[in-house]
Amino acid sequence: MIKRPRQPICTRRELDEARFLIRAIHFKNQPTSAIVFAFEGIAYSYINHCMHMHRPLNCEQDAVFDETGKYLRCSMHGFIFDPKTGECQSPVCLGQRLQSLRLEEIDGTLYFAEKHLTQSTKLLDKALQ
Repeated sequence: MIKRPRQPICTRRELDEARFLIRAIHFKNQPTSAIVFAFEGIAYSYINHCMHMHRPLNCEQDAVFDETGKYLRCSMHGFIFDPKTGECQSPVCLGQRLQSLRLEEIDGTLYFAEKHLTQSTKLLDKALQ
C-alpha cells in the first residue's frame, strides 16, 4: 500500500487563534473547500458547502458562525448547523448533515485523515481573525 505524504492544514495554535480557516481541497476528485475550526476546544472540519443551495457557508460574509457563536451558519440562507455533528437545525433541511472531514493531530499539527481528499495547491488558505 502506498501512503501519500501528509500535508499539514495548520498548527493547533493557528487554529485556536483563528475564528476558522478555509482550505482548498479536492474531495472525491471534485474541487471544493473545507472549513476548519475549533469548537469547545475540539478541532472540526466540514466541506464548506450548504446543502440547501450548494453555496459555501461563508459566501456572503467572512463568517461561518452565527452571532451567538453556538452554531455554524450559512451566510446566504441563514441556515444553522450543530458544529459538533454538522446536522442542520433549520426546518427546510432539518436532520441533513454537512459532510464531515476527519482530522488527525500529530505533534501540534493538524492533517486531513480522509482517503478521498487531497489539498489543492490553489491559494485559498486564509485565517480569519
